[in-house]
Amino acid sequence: MLNVRQRTDGLVFRINLVSRRLRGEAQRRLLPHGVHSGQESILGCLWERDGLTPGEIAARISVEAPTVTRAVRRMTDAGLVRVDGDRDDGRRVRVWLTARGATLRHAVDEVTRNLEADALATLSGEERTQLLDLLGRIETALLSRRS
Repeated sequence: MLNVRQRTDGLVFRINLVSRRLRGEAQRRLLPHGVHSGQESILGCLWERDGLTPGEIAARISVEAPTVTRAVRRMTDAGLVRVDGDRDDGRRVRVWLTARGATLRHAVDEVTRNLEADALATLSGEERTQLLDLLGRIETALLSRRS
């Protein structure tokens, strides 16, 4: 059994804590723009290539398709995106930016840049590079264990 110190000093605890705090701060900073935390990833995909299917978006941001479907429903209600049937395959739908969703690119990019800068403010450039490298290696290790 883990003692309290192991639970609060361990990697999993720390990663979860930082993740929750980043998500909460992203939510606070994005809400004035009418965007909820997590939706910026979907918008980012559509800014790169509009008209993706929910499955394509899910694959690009490494989440399950039903998660994207629920988020797209909320984003449609908020006027950020619209969903239309695929003209070549009636079984599929495609997600398209609305004018409002398209115009948020600069604001959302700025929020994301500022949040990242604030989160990494106490790290040197070398430490930032090292942190990203280490996180990438952890991700690779976890992905290799799934096979």
